[in-house]
Parts: sequence; structure tokens; C-alpha cells
Amino acid sequence: MDFSWATPYPELYKVCNMFQLVEICQPLKYYYRPIPSYLQEGPKCGLVALAMVLDNATQENVEMLYESARKLGFTNNGEIFSTKEMADLAKRNLPDNTKIEVYSGSLDTNRIRNFILDGGFILVPYDTDKDNSPGLHRGHKAHWAVVSGGVLTEDNFFVIARHGKARNVAIWRLDRLSESNKQLFEFSPDRKLHDVEYKLPEGGISGPLGLNQKSVLLKLCSKN
Repeated sequence: MDFSWATPYPELYKVCNMFQLVEICQPLKYYYRPIPSYLQEGPKCGLVALAMVLDNATQENVEMLYESARKLGFTNNGEIFSTKEMADLAKRNLPDNTKIEVYSGSLDTNRIRNFILDGGFILVPYDTDKDNSPGLHRGHKAHWAVVSGGVLTEDNFFVIARHGKARNVAIWRLDRLSESNKQLFEFSPDRKLHDVEYKLPEGGISGPLGLNQKSVLLKLCSKN
């Protein structure tokens, strides 16, 4: 099977072959910006995703983001359950020429497809299944990933993403990621049973400051 388009990116080529991703064998268009992997410790998936965008995902930088978020009152343990607060944290840590937008609505749109193919990053909250792919658990398995590429085929659009629970690049259908993102309705009841206090935004994760059907668009603009 020919994945020659992915050969400049060993980590991407590896996943295409490992899982025999026939659907993206001959893409019509693609864009991919390699970013480093980093495995999270504790509930710091959002901070790890942001550190990956910074292109410097190290323990030191994740801890720096954690301390910053904690002092701002965004988190208790590293969790980020607000796209507004994630965007605010990104503004404080990314270059001044980065355009940052809290996006509300379906991800499965031409605007988002074109944004990805034009080099934009997306910080996306979603529910994880057992294999860390997008699932439908009403927000009980909420997690963050960063999209740094996409593949357009005749039938579908696929995102290329990283997150803090796997070393390999993730490749998912955009429509499935979008469906997962738009059903983040409630904080996990299981987490409430643990002796850990989590910071939730006003209105909860389904509210206007939360995660449901929201993401953070990031675009590094030209200095010209």
C-alpha cells in the first residue's frame, strides 16, 4: 500500500502503515505540521495539548503552564474544563502574532477543513473511547487533543492530532471528532466520588464557558 505522501513524516507514515489506513492512501489534499509527543501525568491533558502547540512539551513547560493556570484560578489539579480559560492561557503563552479564537459550533464544516489545511491548530475537547479515539460518553471521558493537520479524500476529511495519552499520532475522521465534541454535557459522576476538587466553569462543561461544541482555533500569523 502506497503512503508515499507521508514519507517525509516518519511518525505519520508509521501510523498509516501500522493501521493500513486505506482511506487516506491517495489524498486529494493534506497538510501536516509535526509537533512533539508528551505523555501527561494526572489530569493535565489540556495543558499538555497547549505545550505541544508551543513546540516545547517538556515536564518543565507543562508545570509552568500549570502554575500559571492555577494562579489565574483556572485549575486546581491541572484540569481545564473551560475553552475560554484555555484561550486566555494560550494568549498569555503563545507569540503575540497568534490569532486565537474560541470557536462555537460543529467542527465538520468547510471553514474548519480549510482552516486546518491552511496551517491552523485546533485545541479540541472530546470524549475518549478505550483506544483514545473520539467517543460518545456525555462528557464523562472529557479529554483534550491538538489538531495539527488534516487529510482530504474523495469521501471524508481526517484530522491528524496528538494528545497526552499516546505517543503515536492520531488520525480520526473529522465528523466523528465533531460528534464527540458536541455532546460534552456533564462532568463525570465518577470523578465526583474521588477526594479531589476540580475547577469547573460557571454553568458547567455544557455552559457558555465550558467545552460542549466548543474548541480553540490558533493561527500563527505572518509578521509582515
